[in-house]
Amino acid sequence: MFEWNTPEPVKVVKLYVDALNARDADRVDALLDEHVRYVDSRGEWIEGRRNFATATRRLFELDPDYKLHDMKIVMHEGDVLLKGRASAREERLSHDTLWRARAEGGKLTHWQSYGEDSPALARILMPEAARGAELR
Repeated sequence: MFEWNTPEPVKVVKLYVDALNARDADRVDALLDEHVRYVDSRGEWIEGRRNFATATRRLFELDPDYKLHDMKIVMHEGDVLLKGRASAREERLSHDTLWRARAEGGKLTHWQSYGEDSPALARILMPEAARGAELR
């Protein structure tokens, strides 16, 4: 595979997935834009690099086996679309799912999950910062 013609946003997203799977919170943090938004499959979200980094560390504590794999990645109109599987020790975190991501300037600016059976991770990981229609 020739990485030299891979769009920059796809490279950033792959680096993010690699850092997440390596459980490297510092590498994840380094890839985050200051105003990054994480949206879970329930439509609830957290914003900001600090909140996203804290949520990542809490995810690592919640499930030490959490990983994303079997990823198929395509670029479509500025979005990086991913299809794959989340596997985890915690059964409710293991599922096939879709993700949509955006990256600009070498930083992840948006990460969104689309999984029918996915839990409300924004609320679970960052209840003090989670936002969304159900939380008002």
